[in-house]
Amino acid sequence: MSKIAVLCNDGVEEIECLTVVDFCRRAGIEVITVSVTGKRQIMGAHQIVFHADEVYADMNFDEFDGIVYPGGPGTGAMGEKPGVKELAQKFLNNGKMLAAICAAPGMISETGILKEKHATGYPGCKPKGGAIWSEDAAVVDGNLVTGKGPGAAAEFAIEIIRYLTGDIKAEQIRTSTMM
Repeated sequence: MSKIAVLCNDGVEEIECLTVVDFCRRAGIEVITVSVTGKRQIMGAHQIVFHADEVYADMNFDEFDGIVYPGGPGTGAMGEKPGVKELAQKFLNNGKMLAAICAAPGMISETGILKEKHATGYPGCKPKGGAIWSEDAAVVDGNLVTGKGPGAAAEFAIEIIRYLTGDIKAEQIRTSTMM
């Protein structure tokens, strides 16, 4: 069974975060939500409060097959947390899945790791550092999965499932959620 971490920060776009958690758990993927705030309680961008499974400082990410960076107004603050951008680079460079949606591809691209990678994201937060920009809802380039924004959260989650478990499971989840 694959195991992924979904990073959470106050101001996270709830649909981008929790759709991934929901769809991936339906697919049998072990999902751990990880707060980068130092506390488990997260206040989403639309005042939805939820609790992360773990706190970033207590984590060993070596056991994970992938990491997910949701977007939202809290993305910039998440990128300022020590080690958060470097963790994205570590996953990508080690051949593990790196997934980012909305503002998050732009945030992680500041490290230069998306150079010559196909990516998408929120139009106002285009990846910098040489990424090849797409207007598609979700884009997969090797072990990088990116999503455009809130309306693309389900497609983004399906592409994460496809990457980790294959086409059959991805299509089962697509059908069972009536996409």
